[in-house]
Amino acid sequence: MMYYPDFSHIFSTLVPVMFSFSSLISLVLYILGSVGLYSMARNTGVRNPWFAWIPIARDFLLGSLADRYNSTAMHKNTSLHLWLTILSGIQTPLFYFLVIIAIVLSPLFYNVPILLLALLLFLFLASLVGIAYKVFYLLSFYYVTMDYEPSRAVLYTVLAFFDLGGILLFLSRHNVPVGIAGRCYPVQPKYNVH
Repeated sequence: MMYYPDFSHIFSTLVPVMFSFSSLISLVLYILGSVGLYSMARNTGVRNPWFAWIPIARDFLLGSLADRYNSTAMHKNTSLHLWLTILSGIQTPLFYFLVIIAIVLSPLFYNVPILLLALLLFLFLASLVGIAYKVFYLLSFYYVTMDYEPSRAVLYTVLAFFDLGGILLFLSRHNVPVGIAGRCYPVQPKYNVH
């Protein structure tokens, strides 16, 4: 008889450690992004900078900063704050709803295939909402970085696609925006921060 090693103990310890590590990384990125958004909003006089700490409200704040740049530097009115907030407000509950429905109804999928089809339709809808949210998020992020770090806006937006936007907002939080100081080369000046 051949002996096959049992790796279940490795997976039973590895999965919780990896989940804890990724949760810790997500929390750190969220805190860095919130500090960056809060500082940017406070420095430019955007109302309610504390929105940076609330999950859906922080999208409203990011969109407001992007709208402020479009209004002051580009002289056009946009509603990115509205679209980003609506899409974020739809995406988050829809995701949790689908997870709960999939868990509750999974025993019935084999016997009632129409339920599986309905779940797949909702998943497709959730994917469309997620893609639309990501597009508006990246567009807003690009405009914010064009205001605070114009020489690196494209690079920062590409990195934000990979969910590293929190670090970049944190790094740019003390820069004087283009809408206030004008575009300065090679980098934007910083506020006097002690």
